[in-house]
Amino acid sequence: MPSANLGDVGPQQGEAVNFDWKWSYSAPGFIIWLVLILALVLPKANHDPRILLIFVPLVIVNLLWLAFKEVSSMPSSEASQFDTVFHSMAVGIAVLWLLANYFERFGGFVRFLLSFGTVVTVAGLGTLSYSTEFSNEVVLFLALFAFLAITMLGATTIAGKLCKGKCRPLCFMLWLALWTLLGSLFATYGFFIVGTFIMSSGSGPDILEAILMLTLVGLIFGLCLYVLNLPFMILGFANPFFRERFNTCLRLKSIPTTPEAG
Repeated sequence: MPSANLGDVGPQQGEAVNFDWKWSYSAPGFIIWLVLILALVLPKANHDPRILLIFVPLVIVNLLWLAFKEVSSMPSSEASQFDTVFHSMAVGIAVLWLLANYFERFGGFVRFLLSFGTVVTVAGLGTLSYSTEFSNEVVLFLALFAFLAITMLGATTIAGKLCKGKCRPLCFMLWLALWTLLGSLFATYGFFIVGTFIMSSGSGPDILEAILMLTLVGLIFGLCLYVLNLPFMILGFANPFFRERFNTCLRLKSIPTTPEAG
């Protein structure tokens, strides 16, 4: 029943309207979760009870996201769009961890492309929860996922290289933080240019104002992407099952915690 405070101008409530909502209308939004289940069940390498630990970082990031929305009092219209971006990227990262051991046989560049394709494809399926029609908004979502995936994977690759082939968690996470922020800045500039072209915006803000705004937005997105990735990285460092996948894909060697006997 629609309602609005019109004062003395007219009635505050309109007539009730019934709408028959079928479960199939929401079905496309569950496709991304179906992909997660398939990535969990189908590969033989995942037939291990320890694979269920992948849900730990998923639960953590979802709780953090709910807390952020509650604290920021985000409007429902904006929250719906950011929910799509957040859930799509979170599931995309989880699926990447579930399939990463199949990429280890390839060279570095091919591994990067396979990882990029996995994240973007899975995250792209998340746009079905927002819109099932191919529109400019859907293209923007896909472009955003591509830039976020490049930023995350690029920062991870560079951090691994700077660790000189050894798995140093603290060193790795510090380099990852730096390159995630730097990469997010360039990704934000690139996304702004691509978004302007897609939406055919002929006019925009002053160039200096745009640079300052994009810099701030880029740093915020970089921080959010780092926090989103952090629980998965902690799982990779703390759990031997996922640590093996992480080290193998980045060609890192674990540092012994105790000196070997002579």
